[in-house]
Amino acid sequence: MEGKSYEEAILELEAIVRMLERGELSLEESLEAFQNGIELTKHCNKKLDEMEKKITILLENEKGEITEKDFLVE
Repeated sequence: MEGKSYEEAILELEAIVRMLERGELSLEESLEAFQNGIELTKHCNKKLDEMEKKITILLENEKGEITEKDFLVE
């Protein structure tokens, strides 16, 4: 999972959701797909947290100095 990009993880997660919505999987297959989906969600959240930290670091103030600020989602 570590080498997987955010975009790859999202595409895989969307495929899992579609499979679960169709309801064609056995109970065991559904549970396995659900568990995989949870892991993909955690991976995506981790990637988003990493990007948020990079954005925070890259913010520059009016003096041209690079300062760290919290990233606020509106």
